Formats: sequence, C-alpha cells, structure tokens
Amino acid sequence: MTRKFNIKYTCQHCGKQTTAETDFGRWMRNHPDLDVVNGIVRTDMDHIILRYKTSLDQRDFQLMMVVEVKERGAESDPCQIDILSFLRQAIERKQLNMYQRVRKDKKGGVGCLQLYSKLNHRWVRFRFFGVFLLQFENTGPANSKWIKWNRQPITEGDLVGLLAMERHPLFIHKNMIEFLRDRHAKDPNPDLFSGDGEQQAA
Repeated sequence: MTRKFNIKYTCQHCGKQTTAETDFGRWMRNHPDLDVVNGIVRTDMDHIILRYKTSLDQRDFQLMMVVEVKERGAESDPCQIDILSFLRQAIERKQLNMYQRVRKDKKGGVGCLQLYSKLNHRWVRFRFFGVFLLQFENTGPANSKWIKWNRQPITEGDLVGLLAMERHPLFIHKNMIEFLRDRHAKDPNPDLFSGDGEQQAA
C-alpha cells in the first residue's frame, strides 16, 4: 500500500502544521493503478537551485544542484534515496571509457557542458553538482538549534553561502570560484545520493 502522506506545511504566524499535499498529489496517491504494489513510487524535489551568474576569467558559468530538505531531523526514506541517486547518476553519467567504466570529472559532478538556454536564446557553460540533504532540528534556520548539510553541522552563514553557490556543496569551506579555477582538484568523497557502484557500472 502507498505510504500515508506526511509532508506538513508550518504556518509562520501560529506554528500549526497542515498537510502540504496538492489535489493532484492526493489523486495520484489514492489511485489504485498507481499504488506501490504495482511497482510505482514517486517523490518530490524540494529545491532545484540555479546560479546563473558566475564569471571566471571572462567566462560565464551556470551552476545547478538539487537540495532535499528535511524538518525536525528527518531522514530520506530508502525509496527517495534510490530515486534521487538514480537522478544524480543519470545526470553525471556522461559516457563510458574504453574499459566500460564511468568517466569521472575531477572537480565533482559533471564536467563543464555546453547547454542551450531557452531563456537567453544562447548556449551557456553549465555544471551540475549533485543532490544534497539539508536537515533542520526544527522547521528552518530561524528556530533550529542545529542545521546539517549532508549530515554535517553547518551555521546559518554556511547555509547562505551554499544556497548562493558561493561555496562548493561538497567542500563547504572552499569558495566556488577558487574551486572552479583549481585544475588539480581531487575527486570528492561519495555522499548520500551518489552511486556506490558507479565506478564499475556497465
């Protein structure tokens, strides 16, 4: 049976929590043909962040990441981890090398891609940095005793820098511009949504 919807919206005035499910989401959840017993699972994505202004050596970059937010110290369930991990691996998987192994980018995530911007009607330099877990002890930065990024404690100032993509999301104390300029940057350690077996993927 499909799990009960448990995402709540917290009123900023009275603090009362109510369901945040849309009418369409409720319809999907209650439709018998879309039940988990039929092999269908779904998840939402809390925030897709795009920094569309990043200049380095007269080159403009557009930077993107996905942030999954959990209140009251909650964790992603196994299905959501699998879905978001698949998403990240699919985006990062540029091609296989001659040994049928995933060609990795040394700076973490996908290397610089040329993608077409429908908004700007031109090709842009684009980098995707992955999917990241943001946890609050309560419901947000203002009322939480602690904040965690990929389960690592951070400050509110750290969070602002990460969300502005002024800091690298895998190396939170390193400036993004410094990281993009570093040609000798090493591979980051796998995080929650990376694929453990992607190095040997066929």
